[in-house]
Amino acid sequence: MVGSSGVTRSAESLLGERMLPVRLAVLAVPAAGCLLLLGNQPTVFDWATGLLAVLATALGVRRPMAASLLTTGLLVLGFEFGHTGPIVAKVAAAFAHAELTARRGGWRSCLAAVALGAAYLLHPVGGTAVMLYRAVVMAVLPLFIGGLLRAAWARAEQSAREADALEQRREGEIAAARESERTAIARELHDLIAHHVSSTVLRVGVARHAVPDAPPVLLEVLDDIHATGKQTLTDLRKLVTILRDPASDGASFLSPADLPAALTETVERARRGGLAVTANVAVDITAVDALRALTVLRLTQEGLSNAVKHAGPETSVWLTISVDSTGDLDFALRDNGSPRPAPSRLPGGVGLIGLRERVELLDGLFDAGPNGSGWRITARLPRRIGAAA
Repeated sequence: MVGSSGVTRSAESLLGERMLPVRLAVLAVPAAGCLLLLGNQPTVFDWATGLLAVLATALGVRRPMAASLLTTGLLVLGFEFGHTGPIVAKVAAAFAHAELTARRGGWRSCLAAVALGAAYLLHPVGGTAVMLYRAVVMAVLPLFIGGLLRAAWARAEQSAREADALEQRREGEIAAARESERTAIARELHDLIAHHVSSTVLRVGVARHAVPDAPPVLLEVLDDIHATGKQTLTDLRKLVTILRDPASDGASFLSPADLPAALTETVERARRGGLAVTANVAVDITAVDALRALTVLRLTQEGLSNAVKHAGPETSVWLTISVDSTGDLDFALRDNGSPRPAPSRLPGGVGLIGLRERVELLDGLFDAGPNGSGWRITARLPRRIGAAA
């Protein structure tokens, strides 16, 4: 099966329009050899007939019927007026007939076969039996070869159509499976996580009003927890909406115009947690597309969260986000806290793995590791071609 497919592809390539010069060369070189070595003192007419026959086969790419009839006519002229046997015209006529059968088939091929057979019958050599044998073989053999090639092409086209249909069906099944998985995740987020977060927000709000005389520090913490919980619920609702939309790629989760405010809120939350954050964010940060904006926000959130968890309070953190003249975005976050173990050693730690995946999905570069006594995270997000600014 593989071998026949390879032969079919080779034949298609040889008979293609782009390979026309190569094909003419392949026919012309043996033709010249036949006239020089096998011909009996070929005349100028013999050379001209052979050359025209080779050139006539070039019509077979777009007008195979004309090529077959023309080469047959040149064969008749060679029989009648040539000094030596029209070997080149015989080969060219057989080739053109086979190509006609492969490309068109049907009545055209039968008509060309009759014309080619008649050309041999009109040139009496060696008696009736020899004439009939030559006519049948030279007319039917190209018909048979062309028919085989036409059938092989038809099988190859059918196989290609079946492969395309199978690939489309497979893609449809994958899309359906993804949609089902997204729906299941959205349902669990809404029914389980959102329920628990809502309950927490409610209880914190009740606690806040139940202890109005509590110390200001405690009230501030309760207010922060309450605000964070409400924001988490808002983000969960956005995420559930996106998951239930199969056409969504997550770009609508955060608008680039909202990125500066989201970064400011994240930094302020980290400062309330005890970090001394120095932020240097590019003025033109809103020029990035939605997917890069969301990735930058997640890098900032995860980096500051790791600093709180692993370096502890009263840690200094430096955040730098810049966009160069080409539109590429550079992100850097480092702290001076105690160095943490490698991400693979963190029990259950998948935050940095998720960040790396986010960055690599955008064809970016990500790196995280010890930085002196602290830790650093760097990323470079190239400008996405075709993305709306």
